[in-house]
Amino acid sequence: MRQNYQISEQFPSDKEEEALGFPLFARKQYWLLHLEEDFLVPVIIRNQQHQIIAFWCFYRSVNRLITPFRAPFFTPYLLDRDVHIITDVIAFCKMKYNLPIQFTLKSTLDLRKVMNVIPTLKIIKVELGNEFISLNDSFNEQIESSRKKRKLKSILFDNAFEISKVAGQDWEEVYEQNLIWRREKKHQDFIKTAEMRKAKSQFPLSYHAFKLKRNGELIGSAYFLKVDKDLIYVYSLITAPSFASEETSLLLWKAIFDLAKEEDISTIDMGTSMLADGSINRSLARYKKFIGGLHYKKYTFEC
Repeated sequence: MRQNYQISEQFPSDKEEEALGFPLFARKQYWLLHLEEDFLVPVIIRNQQHQIIAFWCFYRSVNRLITPFRAPFFTPYLLDRDVHIITDVIAFCKMKYNLPIQFTLKSTLDLRKVMNVIPTLKIIKVELGNEFISLNDSFNEQIESSRKKRKLKSILFDNAFEISKVAGQDWEEVYEQNLIWRREKKHQDFIKTAEMRKAKSQFPLSYHAFKLKRNGELIGSAYFLKVDKDLIYVYSLITAPSFASEETSLLLWKAIFDLAKEEDISTIDMGTSMLADGSINRSLARYKKFIGGLHYKKYTFEC
């Protein structure tokens, strides 16, 4: 480990998290939504001026250290993209705990460098995801499929559809219906309503949702997180199975897209497109690509 900074096990203060713009998944209160503090291994790196240059957090299970925990991927706080900071964190944890370490990162980091520096690192899972990374155009201009462009135009002129933000008093009811539809469609990774309610209460400025109605009937919803000033993560976007063929989900994607443009958020992570057996959900991946989402890979490593 290099000697020009210090590394220790502690969380940054709330003031430091705010001042440095920590991503949601790196914040102490996010981890404490799901775990007791005794099970957490926070790792903070400060330079000689005592400034934070990196922060990671792990969940300590019986036989390994794991990050993330109940998050789509861990978004570490890194002052720069120096991969040696990642390797130094891993070396620190290995030396202290002598346990296998498992972590998940998106392919936007130079993961090849990480693997070159850590010869024992192995890939145990690869997932395919999609994201909008340029918000200069309108949502319609992002769509690659001409048929979907026409479909969006058609439903936008249908006055029977109404889309709006989910207000606090409707948060749980709409989410419960979201879960019902997810189960019917055999989707993965359910967050229970009680946990979603707790998350919304803890992070009211980070957790958001849209609901879609047709002639007053709820037919779809989208729950999404503002991870930081540059990223929205779409946790669950779904429509009633009976409306699947009408592609009304395009209205929900457009609403999120327009919100991101209004708030100058550069990236919308559309989530991964995977099946329960670990294979790619190719129809979902194609759909996201057809509406303008670019592919990325999410890697889970262990060493």
